[in-house]
Amino acid sequence: MAAPRDGAWAAGREGAKLRYGLDPRQTVEMYALQGATGRPLLMLFDDGRGEGRRTARRLARRGFVIALADLRTMRGPEALVIADAALATAWVADRASGFGGDPARLGVLGLGDSADVALMLALDRRYMAALGRPELIRAAGALERPSATRRDLTATRPEAYVRADAAPLWLGGRDQAATLLTSRIEAVGGRVQSLVEPRQARLTEAAIAFFSRELA
Repeated sequence: MAAPRDGAWAAGREGAKLRYGLDPRQTVEMYALQGATGRPLLMLFDDGRGEGRRTARRLARRGFVIALADLRTMRGPEALVIADAALATAWVADRASGFGGDPARLGVLGLGDSADVALMLALDRRYMAALGRPELIRAAGALERPSATRRDLTATRPEAYVRADAAPLWLGGRDQAATLLTSRIEAVGGRVQSLVEPRQARLTEAAIAFFSRELA
């Protein structure tokens, strides 16, 4: 079934949640244009502030198949949250064709407090490797990544896992704090783009351009 909304649809009835795990919070909502097939697939991790669905619909209208994932806790990118994100990503990839997406063209994008979730999936090999999908993620982005507030650098912070051979990364935000990881990635020879821009629309357009290119 498909429920139209601003030119996109949500799998099942409007607002329906698909279960990728046993916990009630382990759900995804799928968004894509009507009739989409073989489109780039983008996992979207929300910060729990309501921007996720708006962003999902905006990206779907631009030709992506979007999986908006709910995780068991959105208070920070702790190991349980990242493991949930990895599980959701593998679950969606295994069913991508049924949603009109191509699992060989999969990216991850984290918003706000969930920005590090996306970055950790791309940088820390353990999460996707544990599911037998170490090369699944083709690109990763972080929009409005907040300043570091925790000291747990060895377990769940991307700074500890920066590497040259990771998937291409994109960092964007309204102030410099959102892109502070850029210099560290560049220092090890990693592929990264960043943008500091006060206008949300331009940030979104830059993210779309990045994923359109990397998931082509």
